Amino acid sequence: MKIQRRRLSGASALGAVAAIAALVLTGCAGSPSASETSGAADGELPVVQIGITPSVNNATMNLAVDAEFGDAHGVRLERTTVGGAGSTNQVSALLAGDIDVGVGGTNTIIDAIAQGSDIQIIAGMAPLLFSLTLTDDAAEASGVSPDAPIEERIQALKGLKIAVSPSGSTGNTVLRTILADYGLDADSDVTFVPLNDLGAVPAGLMQGTYDASFAAVGTGEVAVASGDAVTWVSLPQGDIPSFEPYVGIVAYSSKSYIEEHPDEIAAVFAALNDAQQMTVNEPDGVASILKQSIFAEMDDSVFEATWSQVQDSYTEGSQFTEENWNTIVTLFDATSENDYASLNYEDIVAEIARG
Repeated sequence: MKIQRRRLSGASALGAVAAIAALVLTGCAGSPSASETSGAADGELPVVQIGITPSVNNATMNLAVDAEFGDAHGVRLERTTVGGAGSTNQVSALLAGDIDVGVGGTNTIIDAIAQGSDIQIIAGMAPLLFSLTLTDDAAEASGVSPDAPIEERIQALKGLKIAVSPSGSTGNTVLRTILADYGLDADSDVTFVPLNDLGAVPAGLMQGTYDASFAAVGTGEVAVASGDAVTWVSLPQGDIPSFEPYVGIVAYSSKSYIEEHPDEIAAVFAALNDAQQMTVNEPDGVASILKQSIFAEMDDSVFEATWSQVQDSYTEGSQFTEENWNTIVTLFDATSENDYASLNYEDIVAEIARG
């Protein structure tokens, strides 16, 4: 398992500080206790390792790291990038003690809990900011317009090869559910091409390796910018109404870490709240910080198209309410291999995140 630890530095850090100078931070969460995993020396802030990927889905936690919001609450947040298939590998890294807090797809985390992993959600972060991108050739062959009613656009996917994250991932589960809701069977009406590395999506769309992709906004959009594909379905743009109340991205930690480091967990929650607030109130400043850090290698036009598609989707506050949980049960219980309805909200969600 490949693990990389990174923090914003140099000119990028100066740019981040300048961009947030006008933001008034909320009060501190109290004096944190030293984390056994942080290795903080006397007089230094305890370090919390955040397992996270460079994606718009995780923008607010990445912002909390890059803008050093944790410092105001008594902790130093450091980003740890876990290689491989996203949330599943992050859960493994967390249980192995390589990270203290993970950020990932809600369904993957709930499935891990249902299967016995000793973890809890510590914050709700964002809707699932995914889009389904269709190659121009597939769109033309379908005879359906990108502006057609959503029922027609979903039906137009029949017979196509769709690049998607592996079985058991949140993206895979969500796409299966969307297809089923509009009358398609993911196992017989389309062909899923599971990819551990969704970074291969743009080239695959351009070369015709697959007809479509379902991934975080900013992935297939590379092929859209090159003129080889079109955004066919966008969750952040509200194309699937039943998913509008769905919180698809959460922060989580092990129960043992939550119990042994309550101050650090409270500080992470508070720092995330600061980041959520800034993302809602200062989207241009947030875009500047993220473009300098996790999206530094993304083409400017692709980033602008990506950010304009998702920026209105973020919300203030980091709770994962019982209503949020009930939405998960309603959307996925019938198709999940796990019995979501039998799970207890208080067992899944740490007290700090309940609402």
